[in-house]
Amino acid sequence: MTRELRIRQARLTDVMAIWNIEKLSFPSPWGLLSFVTELRNPISTTLVAVPCPGGRKQIWGYLIYWLVADEMHILNVAVHPDLRGRGIAKSLLAAGLNRAKDAGAVCAWLEVRPSNLPAQKLYAAFGFRQVGVRPRYYSDTQEDALLFSLCWEDEEV
Repeated sequence: MTRELRIRQARLTDVMAIWNIEKLSFPSPWGLLSFVTELRNPISTTLVAVPCPGGRKQIWGYLIYWLVADEMHILNVAVHPDLRGRGIAKSLLAAGLNRAKDAGAVCAWLEVRPSNLPAQKLYAAFGFRQVGVRPRYYSDTQEDALLFSLCWEDEEV
């Protein structure tokens, strides 16, 4: 399926579709205004996966990250539940990592729930390693977060 999609910068007109995926994906979803705020935040980038050719106005998934100095912090990655397991998250993550590297990032960081094994598998496939634990990070369940990092030299993502 990844040949049938393209990754582009999110627009304000995408916010409702992104938020709908968020609500279907997380036990404590971000509020709608959070996505608008991220689109206006100069350190934040929101990418969306859309079908190509771009005829249909449908969002399949999204990735949000911050670029601060030379570090990328991945805030959120989600794919519509009906489309999971088709390489969409992998495409979003690859695009985000490449964009961040092109902008000067040398490391990427993220937090993930210990219970989210599919996400951990995806991150490991890109070379992320667990480097720590953030106790009681998730306010909805008091679940810890696993802290993952990826630092690279000149290898391709």
